[in-house]
Amino acid sequence: MKKKIPLQVLETIEPYVKNKGVSFESVDSSGFLLKFIDKDNTSDFYFNVEEYKMDPSFQLLIDWKPINKQSIQNRKAWIKAEQLNTHFTNWLTLLEGYEKVKSVFDDPIIEAFTEEYYSEFEIIDTEADVKPFSTKQILLLDSHLENIEKKIEKFQTEENKLAIQKIKDNVAELRQNLTKKPKKWVIKQLSKVWAEITKQGPKFIKEFLNETKKTAIKESVKFIFENGINLINQ
Repeated sequence: MKKKIPLQVLETIEPYVKNKGVSFESVDSSGFLLKFIDKDNTSDFYFNVEEYKMDPSFQLLIDWKPINKQSIQNRKAWIKAEQLNTHFTNWLTLLEGYEKVKSVFDDPIIEAFTEEYYSEFEIIDTEADVKPFSTKQILLLDSHLENIEKKIEKFQTEENKLAIQKIKDNVAELRQNLTKKPKKWVIKQLSKVWAEITKQGPKFIKEFLNETKKTAIKESVKFIFENGINLINQ
């Protein structure tokens, strides 16, 4: 397939092929030259390099969302190839701006618990942004998440019904992506699920996140704890 595209085009997009960051990820281009999306699974922001043309000059057709600070709409435009880095950097700056700005939509309690759990994993794998977990680790994590899905509904009340449904939805999405997403994404989402469970109170922590279960997950993820699956479902 790549030999159907001029070498100059491939050389121009090569630096972006394995590009990765805190706020974005590269995904299957689905016929485009490049496709990046916001890592936030509630966001529809993206940056695509869709086509190229060599006449009268080397140009690229890009489509990105949001356009700028003033608009969350998308825009599609032909640009000179040498302008690609400027446009891509501007898009990343917008994503970073959303990450930093505080708003009424943020839940500081969930954020604090998420960071607490995430920091406990001590991820040192230099390729954790691009490589998935091993099949053994995936099955272990799936077993833990399945256990949450099966048992959490018995704790549901009229007061926490929406929160429990959100946990179930996030668990379901995480299970669907265990084999499709890199390690860091999985751990970040797992930490968020744990944070949402923790916010519901001590009885939820005792049922789903006691120290034995948490340690089993964390150590098994690091290839140290061999009997994690059994411990997690006790």
